[in-house]
Amino acid sequence: MKIAVMMVGNQISPHFGGSEKVCIYTIENGNVVAKEYFDMPEHRAGLFAKFIKEKGADVVIAGSIGERARYIFDTLGIKYFIGVLGDPDEAVEKLLKGQLKSNEALANEIHEREEGLNHHTHRHSHQHHHNGK
Repeated sequence: MKIAVMMVGNQISPHFGGSEKVCIYTIENGNVVAKEYFDMPEHRAGLFAKFIKEKGADVVIAGSIGERARYIFDTLGIKYFIGVLGDPDEAVEKLLKGQLKSNEALANEIHEREEGLNHHTHRHSHQHHHNGK
């Protein structure tokens, strides 16, 4: 089995489409036997999901996943756990113990916040000034 954990820095990426890299965990007999990091390709519709499939992933872990990626994963039979944040190794450990659960409410909250922030354009930078600075 292979588990793809979407990442930003060394944490689980809040937004699948905003991931910088993916860590592919190879699991044999319930244990992690390999970890490989891959930089994500340029973000285009559907490309990340196909990239994950090419890496042989059976499961994807991310903070949230957009509708198109969900549809592709459902079609390919790739499971996903969403609403999961924090340390990738801990999430994989939980999954292997059968303790990892999707948190749809958190995933939706993250997704709405991300959509509100950049709505899939990365050209606008918003600066917020507080405390009179």
